[in-house]
Amino acid sequence: MHRSSSAYLSAGRDDESSLVVKYRSLIDRVTRRVAARTGGAVSADELFSAGALGLIAAAQRFDPARDVSFETFVEYRIRGAVLDELRAMDPLPRRLRADTDKVKKARVKLEHELGREVTTEELAVATGKSIDDVASLQQVATPTEPLTELMTRTLEAEGAGAEDTLQRKQLVQQLSAEVGKLSQRQQMVLQMHYVEGLTYREIGSVLEVSEVRICQIHKEALLSLRSSLKEAA
Repeated sequence: MHRSSSAYLSAGRDDESSLVVKYRSLIDRVTRRVAARTGGAVSADELFSAGALGLIAAAQRFDPARDVSFETFVEYRIRGAVLDELRAMDPLPRRLRADTDKVKKARVKLEHELGREVTTEELAVATGKSIDDVASLQQVATPTEPLTELMTRTLEAEGAGAEDTLQRKQLVQQLSAEVGKLSQRQQMVLQMHYVEGLTYREIGSVLEVSEVRICQIHKEALLSLRSSLKEAA
């Protein structure tokens, strides 16, 4: 039998503190991973508070009736809160800012020389950094675009386009409403794939399912959205 969300967190501060204590190791693990990708510019301790707040918010929003475990759901939300905190640092820590600027300048130079967009691998070679570090620096430096905006552009590119500004605005509104009707797991897959840029394999690792299953969930979500938008047209 599923426990209600109140079983994980009620309104009191004592409950919030107990929750943070219980899942401290999870917050530590997430913040260490994110901090490691900044090359030491940001410490895990600086990100812990954001992770804790992400945990509390996730516990309040968790729906045990959905097809996802509590631990998996909160880990994803903690990671999102920590990444948001990293993006919100303004100005960025000096070393992190220097690193993001280095990658940006290398991209501009290479694209000018090659006459095309460059790959993460090419940027890694040019900057002397690992592919993971370059990918993370680009993610930190790029503002987050709402899921509905990204999904709208995806559907438009696949033939569900809007011909004018008003139509596109209506499409965004419809899409926002339909995304909210998807299962929690489908929403998580879309968010991680389109907003955070994770591959199917990486999403599968987070959700503890196979890459093939993530591909299926993604396809099911898109089919559902297309069907809903077609009916609403």
